[in-house]
Amino acid sequence: MSLDKVICPKCGGVIDPETLTCDSCGAKYTREEYEAIKDEQSLKSWLLGGDEIDVPIGDEEDSDALKRWLEGDEEAFLGWAEERELGQEKVEEIKEKSAEMKASVEGGEVSIDEVIQENLKLKSLLEVETSKREELEEEIEKLRKEIEVLKQEAVKELPQDAKELKLLEMELKQKEIELEMREKKLALQVSSAGGISPEQLEELKNLVKDGDVQRLLDEIKDLSEQIAEKDRLISELKNELRIKEEEMKKLQDMIKYKEEELSRREQDLMFREKKLEKELRNLEMMRSQMGNMDELALKRRLEDLQDEIRRKEEELRVKMKYLEAKEREIKAKMEGLVEEELALAEEEIKAEIQERKVRTGTRRLDDLLYGGFPIGSNILIYGPPYSKKEVLIYSFMAEGLKKGVPVVWILTDKTVSEIREAMSFVLPAYEQYEKMGLVHYVDAYSKSIGEEEEIEGVIYLDSQTDVDGISKAVEDIAKKLKEKHPYYRLAFMSLSTVMAYMDQQSLLKFLQPFTTRRNRDNAVSLYLLEKGLHSENEIQMVGYLMDGMIEFKIEAHKTYLTVHGITEVQSRSWIEVTASKSGIQLGSFSLGHIK
Repeated sequence: MSLDKVICPKCGGVIDPETLTCDSCGAKYTREEYEAIKDEQSLKSWLLGGDEIDVPIGDEEDSDALKRWLEGDEEAFLGWAEERELGQEKVEEIKEKSAEMKASVEGGEVSIDEVIQENLKLKSLLEVETSKREELEEEIEKLRKEIEVLKQEAVKELPQDAKELKLLEMELKQKEIELEMREKKLALQVSSAGGISPEQLEELKNLVKDGDVQRLLDEIKDLSEQIAEKDRLISELKNELRIKEEEMKKLQDMIKYKEEELSRREQDLMFREKKLEKELRNLEMMRSQMGNMDELALKRRLEDLQDEIRRKEEELRVKMKYLEAKEREIKAKMEGLVEEELALAEEEIKAEIQERKVRTGTRRLDDLLYGGFPIGSNILIYGPPYSKKEVLIYSFMAEGLKKGVPVVWILTDKTVSEIREAMSFVLPAYEQYEKMGLVHYVDAYSKSIGEEEEIEGVIYLDSQTDVDGISKAVEDIAKKLKEKHPYYRLAFMSLSTVMAYMDQQSLLKFLQPFTTRRNRDNAVSLYLLEKGLHSENEIQMVGYLMDGMIEFKIEAHKTYLTVHGITEVQSRSWIEVTASKSGIQLGSFSLGHIK
């Protein structure tokens, strides 16, 4: 094969045989370099199946025999084979391969020369484009670093709003640069889409050299499919580029909106600045006018105001003294009344001891119970939330204090301050009775909720379930009270808290001796129990240790109570109750004598 085109190894262009210059890159070659390139490409072409060769491949006789055989003279080939003593089997094998190759060539439409020329050119182009791509990527990386530095410098001194806008604008510029990079990469991919890799070219060379034309056709078909796949990828890249352009357009619209918003804000700031300047001018005018006022008149006005303030302060001091005196007078009267009340109550206490019943603090309940609670009794106050059952306990404790009977509070779900506040509505002089030493507290609740403040005279326990501590504290208080008083009143607020943390056996072990000691001390003890928190078995077990129970219920927005056990009563029916913070009132009940 005589080459009509010599390919430039640098860029893949064609070298002009006369000027010895590449028509693509302009590279200049000497005649010796040109001939060497031509001989190399001619030899490669012949090895891949060319018809002629312009370079020697052996002695002249061998070259002439091979040329005539390639032109179709089989006798020349047989003579050459006999001289080389190839053997009959080898000759037949070469003949069969030759026949297969000719049939394949005659049946197909493959131009080996064109394939070789095109691939040589594409290979050279691919090498050049690869080099350009690497240079481009290095340049892009350098530009990216410069952009980051410029971004930091550009927004350093700007206000926050302008800084955000500037960063958004620079991000848009960066996206534009990225799109340009994608376009360049896409162009490089398009330029190399029709090329064949060096491995594929080497395989084609081997196929042509071996005479396997059918496999060559298959390879060409595969290459065509690869080119089609690359075309598809190019189409996808174009679609992606279009999507990026749409995103860039949206960003441009956003920047435009931000610019308009910034412009509006600048106008608003300018308007406010002008308004402020106007107000400052008005203030300066007022200042100048004030400076012209009569200074003596201002001084007199100031003195008058100072005299008026002094008079008001003197009047206020007089009133405060008067109120303090009245307060002391009221306290003295209250203390006197309390002392008088206690003195008068001594006879009433003797009557209670003689009758073995104590007043409940609710007159109608005393009537229902034929005089009140029996001395030494332990009674459950049982009912649902919001039934005002606690007020019955407050009234009972207040009734005892009015007669000078000491009271003991066991607190497991309320603080001392909460008891004081509730008792102030039932007994306004409750503080006076505390000062007289008639009120005692065992507080097992405050420490459990993290209350750090401690009140003098209050016994604090660390846990609501410290039943041993509760028993010991009550025993110590009771021992002192029995030295001066015939009995005392006790309120357990509430038993439900202890029951919630203890099993039935432990609860029974605590309550049985506790209630027995209260009965022995002639104390009247009320135990608050919440309805809905405990099982029927637990309620029955606690009821077994008590002398009776007053049960509350709420029905149709009304509150009722009934008496279980305790003593003889006039009625054990449900009786309507009205309650307030200061006490409870019972409705009518049957006067029948019911035991």
